[in-house]
Amino acid sequence: MIWNSVKNKPIHLIVSDDGVRNQLIQLLGKLSRKIKTFENANDFINEPISEAPACLITEIKLNDSDGITLIKQMREHGLSTPVVVIADGSHSVNTAVEAIQAGATDFIEQPIVERDFLERMQNILNTK
Repeated sequence: MIWNSVKNKPIHLIVSDDGVRNQLIQLLGKLSRKIKTFENANDFINEPISEAPACLITEIKLNDSDGITLIKQMREHGLSTPVVVIADGSHSVNTAVEAIQAGATDFIEQPIVERDFLERMQNILNTK
């Protein structure tokens, strides 16, 4: 199997909230990347994926799980894909620390600031 370069790999979004998902799709479109969306962790886990994504973005709260549990499951299975966790303002610093300790690459609070988000994503994608 020939793996695509990181530049051609998609970004996977696991976001339950329609508004957040649509906002992220619009923002990520500015990076000229293919985006694959999932509404919950179970859809992502059960999807046959032929190659690792360039990056995965997930919410802290999902309909069927949570982002931290998902990261732990990924890391337990040896998946090193960078993961960005999106959280609403109701989450504490402890939640951010827990996400990073679980293996998240970054933790971004809402409301999402476009320029900051795109810079952070570009840095993550460029270091992979």
